[in-house]
Amino acid sequence: MLTTIRAKATGWIAWAIVILITIPFALWGVNSYFIDGVNVNIAEFSGEEIDYYTYQRALYGARDQLREQVGDDLDPELLSGNVLGRQVIEGLVRERLLFDDARDMGYRVSDEQLAEMIRRTPDFQGEDGFDHNVYERVLQFSGYSPSEFESVQRASAASQQVQTSFIHSGFSVDGATDELLAILLQRRLGEYVIVQPETFLPEVDITDEDKRTHYEDNPELYTEQEELKVEYIEISADDFAEGYAPTDETLQQIYDADSAQFLKEEQRRVSHILLETDESNTASVIEQAHDLIGRLNDGESFADLAEEYSTDVGSAAQGGSLGWVNRGTTVAEFEAAAFSLTEGEISEPIESTFGVHVIRVDEIQQEQIEEFEQVRDQLIERARRVQAEEELFATVEEMRNVAFEQPDSLDAVKDLVGIESQYTDWFSRTEGDDIASFSSIRDAAFSLEVLEDGFNSEMIALDDGRQVLLRKSEYRPAELLEFSVVESEITERLIGERSATLAEEFSEDLIEQLEDGRDWRETIDEYGWESVEISARADPDVSDDGAEVSAYVYAWEKPSSDRDSFGGGSISGGRYAVFRISDIEDVELAEASEEERTRIDDLLALRFGVGL
Repeated sequence: MLTTIRAKATGWIAWAIVILITIPFALWGVNSYFIDGVNVNIAEFSGEEIDYYTYQRALYGARDQLREQVGDDLDPELLSGNVLGRQVIEGLVRERLLFDDARDMGYRVSDEQLAEMIRRTPDFQGEDGFDHNVYERVLQFSGYSPSEFESVQRASAASQQVQTSFIHSGFSVDGATDELLAILLQRRLGEYVIVQPETFLPEVDITDEDKRTHYEDNPELYTEQEELKVEYIEISADDFAEGYAPTDETLQQIYDADSAQFLKEEQRRVSHILLETDESNTASVIEQAHDLIGRLNDGESFADLAEEYSTDVGSAAQGGSLGWVNRGTTVAEFEAAAFSLTEGEISEPIESTFGVHVIRVDEIQQEQIEEFEQVRDQLIERARRVQAEEELFATVEEMRNVAFEQPDSLDAVKDLVGIESQYTDWFSRTEGDDIASFSSIRDAAFSLEVLEDGFNSEMIALDDGRQVLLRKSEYRPAELLEFSVVESEITERLIGERSATLAEEFSEDLIEQLEDGRDWRETIDEYGWESVEISARADPDVSDDGAEVSAYVYAWEKPSSDRDSFGGGSISGGRYAVFRISDIEDVELAEASEEERTRIDDLLALRFGVGL
């Protein structure tokens, strides 16, 4: 949840941060300055220090961001301290320097600006906009006090003003825009074939020595991932407020505060006959609608005419009925007409983006407010839910404190909440069952604090509302599998690699022959290949193969005016694509849309402003 806050709390400048590939200052965790005790520094520069606690908070946040962007298929190595950790440290140093620059140059964020940033944060919204109670509860879950969080956001916004000023200083010239547009809109004409590695399987011979050598040279390919079992305690709002009986005064307060929730808006049961139009026949369709209205007024059946004439197939089968309609659920023209008619009245022809409608209101249900006694059960349920959440928040804070004070055991926490701990089965950094199926659980379990130091984790908020505290139970390090276990896998891998290599060597030799004058069409016929037309650079319907080939084609040298250009490259599945570029079709810059030109202008301005 804290990652969501951090990602969204500075939304008005988040795009700049993504482009600059930096770690948001909000990840620093100003809370670290309020915690007593020894804290090792992991970086020192220009008289500044970054402590271990700050680094850990930033590392957790960066891992969560990578998970959100890439998903669970992310290479575990990228999440390790060796890879991601160095990037996090560099980001923290960069952010600290930016903050110092912002302070020295007089950049400031006013109370009004800060308040507006927080009010606009989606995670802090209630049913009627920003909700201060939601704000405090979300921060409580995340381990921040409001003052700490606001300090972080103020500092973050000030430092990012420095970056934004550079970005906004960039501009592009028409010549650069035209040049880039010409490249991006260019179309390369030609075709390609795909050389399959399976063709060369008869030529592949894998010896026992080949397999053994490969096994010894690539141990990382045949090593089981390290795995963990953890002991954990989980709680949720369902564990609280059992037997809680709210008073009538409490229920009345909830009813008064949320009276809008018990308002039933006006509804209308509506039928229509839809007649489709195009640019050339609108007038004649409106005339047809008038004719149908006349027939309805003469007593003909609405259902029969709808079934015969309406082009809205779904409602036509129901005699034109659309069922109950609320405001805001149909196009504006339709709604305006439907909610202005009396019960049983038929409209004049109504034009919308869908065509011309003839509308009839079949029944009207007026707006009404449900009385207190009608919604009493709902109010009791809501009161219990609020009470449960308040008890949950208070308990989470107590669990967090006890787990921190006694970090080498969950016993004190179990005594506090009166809940027995549970144990997971084995799981890895990337895969697990039950509670370990949550990436946030796996990330916490494999953190330095839990895995190496043996400490309790932070409280972990799951998407389904549960709160989890865990510690390491058993650890199984990565283990190299026996050769006999993976021998068949090695054989299959080597066959695939060797056949792909042979396909590549064959293709490269063929490309040389084509460049020397070998006939393309005769070659295709000789090998029985099926050629495919090269796709446009931005064709949304192109196949995966076509997209891979196009990446090579549009990076290839431009063919001369009197001869074709030939090339190729490896694509997925060990295959090799060989292509012929016969011509280049340049697009007139005047054909570029204003949207395309604006997008290129913005891209170049950003490129020059940021200096990427």
